Amino acid sequence: MFHCAVISSATAAILLCGTSAFALTTDQVWADWQASASKGAASVSAATEARDGTTLRLNGVKMAANDGSGEVTISEVVLTEEADGSVAIRPGDISVTLAADAGSMSVTHDGLVISVHEDAGGRGYGVGAAALGVAFDVQSASADGAAGTPAQNKGLVEFGGLAARYAHLATGVSVDLSADRLAYAISQVDPAAGLDSDTTSETQNVRLTGGLTIPDGVTLTAINGPQEFWAAVQQGLAFDWTMTQGLSKGRIDDRNPMFPMKATFEVQSGSSKALADAARLRIETSAPGLSLQVTPAGAPDAIPVTMDALGMTFEMPVTAPDGGAYELGLTLGNLVLGEGAWAMFDPTGALPRDPADLSLLLTGTAKLDLPAITIAESGGAVPPVPEPLTLDIRELAVKAAGAALSGTGAFTFDNSALAMGGPPMPVGTANLRLEGGNKLIDALIAAGLLAEQDAMGARMMMAMFGKPEGDDILTSQIEAKEGGSIFVNGQQIQ
Repeated sequence: MFHCAVISSATAAILLCGTSAFALTTDQVWADWQASASKGAASVSAATEARDGTTLRLNGVKMAANDGSGEVTISEVVLTEEADGSVAIRPGDISVTLAADAGSMSVTHDGLVISVHEDAGGRGYGVGAAALGVAFDVQSASADGAAGTPAQNKGLVEFGGLAARYAHLATGVSVDLSADRLAYAISQVDPAAGLDSDTTSETQNVRLTGGLTIPDGVTLTAINGPQEFWAAVQQGLAFDWTMTQGLSKGRIDDRNPMFPMKATFEVQSGSSKALADAARLRIETSAPGLSLQVTPAGAPDAIPVTMDALGMTFEMPVTAPDGGAYELGLTLGNLVLGEGAWAMFDPTGALPRDPADLSLLLTGTAKLDLPAITIAESGGAVPPVPEPLTLDIRELAVKAAGAALSGTGAFTFDNSALAMGGPPMPVGTANLRLEGGNKLIDALIAAGLLAEQDAMGARMMMAMFGKPEGDDILTSQIEAKEGGSIFVNGQQIQ
């Protein structure tokens, strides 16, 4: 494939692990580039080579995939030995040719410099450019797989003020990338999948840092299949990444025949983090503010939606046959819908237009062996069944349309029935509090969203499971006991 062979050639020495302690030479880097291309099912050549002291000038550089799927041509590449022992690579004009039925691609840049240096574990790279852009117009198989209906993807990805460094450490690799600006404009069309959309986005001050730990004896290119991958994880293969960004703005035009819409968005500076090793997988994201302007099909005006806080945390054990921690957290702060959104289902204004809030934090422990599950499923065997051990409802707080629900709880689980296909049985207590429930039901009836007969059933359920604590305030204590019995406010219901 072109994307594997030629792009691998363009980043040749990243795949090599030289360990020489002396300064690099231009001849070494050029030889490494050619050797790596050969390993990646491609070739690299130059029409002419000219050496002048510590400078190697290559004209008409061509990187071509062996299968004929495409090639990259660079008008000139100048390699210079620097005083710090590194080699700087300065490419000229870059052109990309794909196979006739694959589409087209082009690369533009302003002041692109690639530096090659020696690290403790091999060759490292640096990339800097005032501007770097990749435009593409490529075709791929349609979602229905039918001949004659290829999906088309085209767009432009641009970096401004790009600075990146790839370090080859003794224990793995690390990446530190920053850009003053990251922008893209992408169009996707696939009639078979009902896909027809345009998306644009521009983000300021992007920063990505992280590393991949590669234990001794593990070669990434030699990993084939889940067994080898999970064996590498058990030996210490792991990653840890953090990304921060400044203000991000964009536009979406979705012409889906089922639900076409247009939207603009603005996200305040935020961050995300992901890490994974043999023990756990954890993902965290947060943003202090989000603003949307959504225009559904047929709507006369855009509908504003704003939010002051948006966050998510997710953690799960990877290999924990004796139990490992999990976590799920969600935060939506001060969610405000524009009047146009309310008018779609409550034109009379029966429901309070109060901002909505959600705060949820669930933690606990569970027995889980993800490698064993993956390997068993890939081999057609019966995978081991995950077992929940504990669940703590540390925080549950929902406020919307004048009503508020809050609660906490703690449970353990009896998993004795799992072997026979039964469910895990919880044992523990949850305490809930509902404020404004009856007023919300009255408003839903007034808005025509709830029928009187359905409201009667809802009120009966509230009376059965809730204990009055004040004006339109109900509390409930739900107890799950051994043997499967359930009590609500001391009364057994199961």
